[in-house]
Order: sequence, then C-alpha cells, then structure tokens
Amino acid sequence: MSYSTASRQNDPAWRERTEENVEVKMKLVTRQFGELEFDESIIYHFPNGLPGFEELHNFIIIDEKDTEPLRWLLSVDDPNIGFALLEASLVAPDIYRELPSEEKSSMAFVVVVLRRNPDPTTANLKAPIILNEATRTGKQVVLNSDRFSTQYKIN
Repeated sequence: MSYSTASRQNDPAWRERTEENVEVKMKLVTRQFGELEFDESIIYHFPNGLPGFEELHNFIIIDEKDTEPLRWLLSVDDPNIGFALLEASLVAPDIYRELPSEEKSSMAFVVVVLRRNPDPTTANLKAPIILNEATRTGKQVVLNSDRFSTQYKIN
C-alpha cells in the first residue's frame, strides 16, 4: 500500500515525484524538513489525537529517502511535533493478528524512539499507530497481548 507524502519545496527529486499527482494547497515550515508543500487530501485525521497529544488531530506521513525505512508522522496542527515510524510488520510480522478486527485492513506503524549511542533504539509494539487510507483517519490502539513491549529493541 502506498502513501501520499509531502514534498520538500527545494528538493527537485521530491517535487517531481509528488507534483505530477498532487495539487499543492498547504504549506508548513518545519525544523527537521524545512518548508513542505502538500495537498490537504494526504492529511490523516486523528479524531482523539494521540495519547499525550490529544489536541493534535491532523497529521501527514513523510517519506524521507535518507532515513528509510523510517517514515515520519508530522503534525499539521503543530509542525514541531513529529514521530519516527516503522511499518509494524518490519519488526513484528504477526502484529496484524492482534489488531481489532475492524483495523485489519489498515496499515499499522510502530513509534520508534531514536536515542544516541549507547542507548538502544526502541519501538513501541504495544500501541501501534493505525492508518486507514480509505477514510484518511488514524488512531493509536493499545494491544491486549502481553507479547508486545513498549520498548522493543531494534538495533
């Protein structure tokens, strides 16, 4: 499943890839990615926000070539807030079996905590981010299984 992404205004490769199919309607200026242009149709709406960020409801996914396979969940409401993500099946292939039945057709991502060495990089497998591309909605769900950790080491 592919995701629409924001383009960096001064990066010709990204602009070429997205401008063919996206009419630019919105702009954000971010610390990490500079100025981003994107169509509002790529926004995911999180009706309840995220735990700890309940006031933030609108996010975009950014694919950054230099940091693949990481993706970035960036708040449109506050562009200073963003989360590193990995597609959940890259670190926990069986995680989809644990999702609520209504979420099985959605994409699951895990939030990655990037740390400086010697601390390990970890992923929160216990509470994946669920994105439904058809409805452009998202949410974070807490899995009932004890098999998944909030600090799964991925180094």
